[in-house]
Amino acid sequence: MQTNIKFFIRKKAKDLSMQNVSIYYLEKWGSNMKNIKNTIICFLCCLFIFSGLIHNEAAAATAATGPAPVLHTVDINNDGLPEYQIEAKGWVESVRPVVKTTKYEHATYTYYQYKKDGRNFDLTFVKLKNGSLLYFVRHANSGKAEPVQLRVTALDPAIEQTASLVAGNEKSWKKFMDASDSYASSIYVDGSKLFYRIGKAEAYKPLGNTVYKEIPQANTATTHTQNDSGHAFLLTMNAGAGTESVTWGMLSDQPLIRWENQQAETKAAQLEFEIDKKLREDGVYYANESTYRPYEPGSFYRNPANIDGLRSLAFLSEAENGVWFKNIASHLAYTAVQTQTNSGYWETYPRSEWLHQSYGIGYRYMDNRRNIDNATFLLHYYWVMPDPVIKKALDKWDAYLMDYAARYGMKVGTDGLFVPDYVGAEGSKPSHTSLNHLVATMNYLYEVYLYNGDESKKLLGNRLLAGIQATRAQWIMPDQNLYYAMYPDLTPHPYSDYAYLTRDDLVFSQYLLLRVNGHEDPDLQALINSKNAWLETPR
Repeated sequence: MQTNIKFFIRKKAKDLSMQNVSIYYLEKWGSNMKNIKNTIICFLCCLFIFSGLIHNEAAAATAATGPAPVLHTVDINNDGLPEYQIEAKGWVESVRPVVKTTKYEHATYTYYQYKKDGRNFDLTFVKLKNGSLLYFVRHANSGKAEPVQLRVTALDPAIEQTASLVAGNEKSWKKFMDASDSYASSIYVDGSKLFYRIGKAEAYKPLGNTVYKEIPQANTATTHTQNDSGHAFLLTMNAGAGTESVTWGMLSDQPLIRWENQQAETKAAQLEFEIDKKLREDGVYYANESTYRPYEPGSFYRNPANIDGLRSLAFLSEAENGVWFKNIASHLAYTAVQTQTNSGYWETYPRSEWLHQSYGIGYRYMDNRRNIDNATFLLHYYWVMPDPVIKKALDKWDAYLMDYAARYGMKVGTDGLFVPDYVGAEGSKPSHTSLNHLVATMNYLYEVYLYNGDESKKLLGNRLLAGIQATRAQWIMPDQNLYYAMYPDLTPHPYSDYAYLTRDDLVFSQYLLLRVNGHEDPDLQALINSKNAWLETPR
């Protein structure tokens, strides 16, 4: 694919010549004042003509850097002909962008940044190996509102089906066999040869620390028009003082979702980033917690866990499920690479009032469950789609994990170990240890050991297992449910455990232990049995 920005600037060359300009030499210097006067006049005429040449060249240069359309053509199948066009109109036409490209094994990121008078317009293109393109658009403004018009054109005259996500107890799809003139939500379009997602333009107010409040009343509908060559979708990217407008889409010549596959259709509805979570160029944003700061109703924060990426990995077969899952998994894997700290972990930016009051943990802390989930996603992604940069990110995380366990781990029993759920800045207190965090960390260590035979990972996993074994009875509540966590003094946290999360983690532990040690663990089974008994008790 060629994703080229074309500035259609025409500069007409002017053939400026000096014709019939003759300067006659004076025959007698110093003897004829009239001749001297004529010579001076001729010299001044030459200067005037020369200055005109300079003026014309400067005017042409000014025209060359003036307003020009921002047009990107997208060649999906590398045949030299575009399948899509992405065009922006407005103040961006008078600005030359700063362009940056980062190449990975399975995706190439190209960033176009336009800046002028407190306004920012960012285009991010993600070209996948299968030819698909993800685009992310962000228009931000610190001053007077000035919209940018974004037009996405699919050069395919046919539309065979459109689909939009519908909210409910379970998210589902509403499908149509034709197209509308206007759309209030994002749409998936299946044409005769092209398949694409056109996201709606959404307005947000940045609150800081990766938190954005959606402003639904400022969202605008997407306008659809058709001509002989294809279908155009026009979005108005409004951005007023202190607000921004964003959208994203996916363009391909292969089906995004194989609608005939019910499992793929259902999973795509569960993962789609339209209602309760959002997708941006730097990752997934989840509905904000009321105990987080900053917080406003309707706000979202960036969650580093990448559970959506992990859940996409079971649907990577493009022939069976469509290209949507592989495209999303690849983007989330590379955003994890881009957002990893130098220390090797991934930060949760908003401050949790609970953690702040209990342990003095502030903004930008380490949540080990979210980090373990993200590392597990990267590990599984790397197995099926190897890339040295993913391996490097995993190595950095593994080094951090081993150091974190050595620095913050608490000895339990003879040789057991607990690690705290959260790590804040210097001066914060050790946090509690929840069972689901501990088991997920142990599972990750065993998975790494089974993959590469790293004995240090097995030994640390065994120490976490020994910690659970030493406290087995203390995890079980009187009603057979499990306690959520234990404090550093091994006092149970009063909260009860999640309904299924920890139980499922423990079941997976047994699967791993059967491969690591050749047998399951009876103490873990006792916890599973107790939780199952509680789940089966009528309430």
